[in-house]
Amino acid sequence: MKRLVYIFLSGTLLVAGGCGKDFLEPLPTADIAAETAFSTPEKVTAAMNGLYDLITTSSFNTQISLTQDVKGGDMLVVKTGNYNRFVTEYQFQQSPTAGYGGVFFRDGYKMILNTNVAITELPKSPLTDELKTDYIAEARALRAWAHLQLVRLFAQPYAVDQNAPGIPVVDKVIGASDPIPGRGTVKADYDFIVEDLLFAKENLDPQRNGGDGRLTVNAVNGLLARVYLDMQQWQLASDHAKLARAGHPLAPAASLLEGFIDPNDEWIWTLVYRSDDNTGYVQIASFQEPYNIGYSTFRATTSFLNMFADNDIRQKQFYLNLDKLPPPYEGDALRRDDIAFSRDGYLMNKFWFRDAWDLSVPMIRSAEMYLIEAEAESELGHDGPAQDALFAVQARAITGAVKSTNTGTALKTEIRDERRKELYGEGFRFYDITRRKETLVRTAPEHVTPITLAPGDYRNILPIPRAETDVSGMEQNTGYTN
Repeated sequence: MKRLVYIFLSGTLLVAGGCGKDFLEPLPTADIAAETAFSTPEKVTAAMNGLYDLITTSSFNTQISLTQDVKGGDMLVVKTGNYNRFVTEYQFQQSPTAGYGGVFFRDGYKMILNTNVAITELPKSPLTDELKTDYIAEARALRAWAHLQLVRLFAQPYAVDQNAPGIPVVDKVIGASDPIPGRGTVKADYDFIVEDLLFAKENLDPQRNGGDGRLTVNAVNGLLARVYLDMQQWQLASDHAKLARAGHPLAPAASLLEGFIDPNDEWIWTLVYRSDDNTGYVQIASFQEPYNIGYSTFRATTSFLNMFADNDIRQKQFYLNLDKLPPPYEGDALRRDDIAFSRDGYLMNKFWFRDAWDLSVPMIRSAEMYLIEAEAESELGHDGPAQDALFAVQARAITGAVKSTNTGTALKTEIRDERRKELYGEGFRFYDITRRKETLVRTAPEHVTPITLAPGDYRNILPIPRAETDVSGMEQNTGYTN
């Protein structure tokens, strides 16, 4: 039977650990029939919350974020005691049967299926027309986000080749006898993503505040800013970045040393984890924390650490409590005594892996929006506005910061470096390299696996999983063989 292997065609909706109003009331995990899931207002709420639970699974958002960081040269995986996690990705040895690409593909399309079920069933639900429209807009924004994750992973960046094979766009629930969608172009994928996000921007309830981890109009503007940056539509990227950060001022400098697990006003979209609803050790903080509580297998390279000046508070994100004992581990995890080199690289203390495991994740922050604005304005040749946006981030982090007087290429480089320092560990680095058509250069002895990858190299993207190509005959990415 020809179909997308990883799309479940049974007409069920995954309703996983929900939240009532604000993720405080746990709900059981269940697969239930779509018509039942949307039969009462309470069930609709649970179903919509279930869509976010699909993001929190460790095999999708978490592992994508960690993969994008560990490939990008500023981090590495320790060569021993690494539990064999992210080693394939770090070494660029992914294949149709090796690495995390299979679960990314599976879970991405599972997310898309469930959003399509919601979009199909919501008009039949016993809600007001206003609430139906709001929820449909939310589901379409989540569908766009999932497609964006997949096209960034499995297709060459828009700026490299917008006519390259993209990923299948799935805009409806697919039945067992329905033909599978084919691979269109990267441009077609992005056009679809933009269409969904613009619908969401216009139809989401503007009164949403995002305190429950749900998408807001600001968050959708943030996603649009990212998408337009990928597409090199600089003015639209800058405009939407400004809209996204409106009402979300940069948090005080001290917040950068608080562990990045508790939301503050700067967090535009938060992925909420509770102590009774989390992925345990397989969380972003687990791989980057310095105390061997979780996996603690990611390290910063020497050259990356050297980018931080002594008057930059973010340098202290690498400082840790050198007297910290093994578990129980309470009270002083964020005490910052000094920097430590351990097993191939420097330990990081940006993310706190506290024992309650309620480690929420910033999905979009205002700092990123300022940096998108800076990059876009510099590409437009608007050096003054680019310097202003860049300075907002630098002034918060660097004592005595002075606004840049760089222009042209020098300013673009400064903005690029600021993104590295501000956003490391949050899943941006490798894609920033590929979308800007830069060459990845990792050298020994700093890296256990030195490598040079030019723009457009087939290894910059993942292969379509064999489990898919064997059944559907989907076109494999150039350079990979099944």
